[in-house]
Amino acid sequence: MNILGISAYYHDSSACLFQDGKLVFACEEEKFTGVKHDSRFPKKTIEHILSNYADEIDLICYYEDPKLKLKRAIKHNLLSVPRIWWNNIQLKYELSKICKNVFYSTHHDSHLMYSYYTSPFNEATLLSVDGVGEEETLKLVQVKDGEFITKETLIYPHSLGLLYSAITAYLGFKPNEGEYKVMGLASYGNPSKYYKKFDELINCDTLKVNMNYFSWDKSDKVMFNHNLIELLGDNRLPEETITQRHKNIAAALQYTYEKALFGLLHKYPGKNLCLSGGCAYNGTANGKIKSTTSYKNIWIPVAPSDAGSCIGACLNYLKQSVTDDTPFLGPSYDGFDMDCGGAKPLDIDFIAKELNEGKVIGWFDGRIEFGARALGHRSILANPTLPGMQDRINKLIKKREMFRPFAPMVTKSAQSTYFNSTDFVPYMNQVVKVKEEYKDKLKAVTHVDGTARIQTVYDKKSKIYHLLKAFEKQSGFPILLNTSFNIKDKTMVLTPEQALRTFWDTDMDILVINNKMYFK
Repeated sequence: MNILGISAYYHDSSACLFQDGKLVFACEEEKFTGVKHDSRFPKKTIEHILSNYADEIDLICYYEDPKLKLKRAIKHNLLSVPRIWWNNIQLKYELSKICKNVFYSTHHDSHLMYSYYTSPFNEATLLSVDGVGEEETLKLVQVKDGEFITKETLIYPHSLGLLYSAITAYLGFKPNEGEYKVMGLASYGNPSKYYKKFDELINCDTLKVNMNYFSWDKSDKVMFNHNLIELLGDNRLPEETITQRHKNIAAALQYTYEKALFGLLHKYPGKNLCLSGGCAYNGTANGKIKSTTSYKNIWIPVAPSDAGSCIGACLNYLKQSVTDDTPFLGPSYDGFDMDCGGAKPLDIDFIAKELNEGKVIGWFDGRIEFGARALGHRSILANPTLPGMQDRINKLIKKREMFRPFAPMVTKSAQSTYFNSTDFVPYMNQVVKVKEEYKDKLKAVTHVDGTARIQTVYDKKSKIYHLLKAFEKQSGFPILLNTSFNIKDKTMVLTPEQALRTFWDTDMDILVINNKMYFK
């Protein structure tokens, strides 16, 4: 049985395929189109599925209920009704061309089922936090003895996710895209300067937002109003310089989000937590859950935002666990073989030596990752111990804001040696403390507050694991700086041709594509 999962028409459209209950493919539409956070119906992703995996589809699982979404728009924001109504018409037409049998999940159930059925837990607390679904903006469920018990929901317009997005917009970044920049910026600020003013914006006990300061329930384009400017001062425009005031506001936002999140988790104590929704990308908060609440085991899937909900919708229908939870679910280009520029067969020991000497490597291997993080198949790699490496990659390769940190990938066996973490963190979704004695030695991956967003590498059969071990022989550290293979405002490279073009257009030194090395 071929089941096609689809998420579309908000942000991060995606599609996946289950064959006889096994997940065989998943990819975001943006990776095919090159449009960041592409929200359109995922035509190209579905075309790839139908061309390579299935001639016909037996069932479609859609990630939310379009009728309930339209009802919310009619109830709260009439200006959004034409857009949602038209999207629903388009959706019905596109689905009818593929298959007549459609299962409509609900937005937060898709998030929750994705996190739960990919987790190792039988009993757990499931929490989904994002901007908005049909009408719910947060949902907490406890699973016990096979029963799913809803404990708490938050109803639009009250929303932790939209609060974070609104302040993201206030700080001059793009909502639904720039939140991770604000999280990184927060580490440079002092929350005490503004956190009391944030008490005016949200009640962290009830999670109710003071809508006198915001307009997301009245406008499709503007998220805040003049009252917020009177409270916090003038908003920053995208081209304006980032000042210490902006950093302090970001810090106060992060402090407030954590206060609200941890307060909610204190109300429903437990041992195992499955976290999902777009807010589950907040690695700074995620990394503090164990030390701040009763939860000792945390699971966050590889794509907790709307992209992953194409999988979640299918799992909500199937009611079964994913046994092989690999993030490498997209297209591969194993047949690519171009002899140019003195290409040579891959030599991992040679690459490790070049990394140790300061070379920056583009790394392209096998199937592309599902989700927003590069996990070793579409990565830019560098030596995390060299002074100036972070600035070099930000300025000359990624061509992005200088304040943004880079993440380390580390072998599982060495993780606790260098970082205050023993957790299984394969998807780079928790920010943890770098141990004091290694902060100066791992400068390129240590943020200004002494933290790092780690990725645990545990697959001893993978090329990236062997590269880490080879680099350890050269440098003494089984750790590499790892960032996604793209430049600012571009999507992660999908094809070898895109990898070569990015390689030639940036300051990278060597490019690896599958089993070959390319040089300038």
